[in-house]
Amino acid sequence: MRTRADVLAELVEAQMKKPNSWSSSMARMGKISQLKSELNALDAELNTQGPEEPTIVKENRKVEFVINGYKVTVEPQF
Repeated sequence: MRTRADVLAELVEAQMKKPNSWSSSMARMGKISQLKSELNALDAELNTQGPEEPTIVKENRKVEFVINGYKVTVEPQF
């Protein structure tokens, strides 16, 4: 299976290569479009997790939740 880095590298190569004719321009645009859709599919596959429900700590009135693996704590300021 191709990784996101592989697809990005191939996309950059395709964008850097200048076409010599109209037909190579059309082939290049088709390849770029295909790589972008493959990249979007990989991103959608990685981001299938839904957001977690926040944990509320009543004693301290804190709200804790996790976003992309980072724990975020929100405390009210009085």
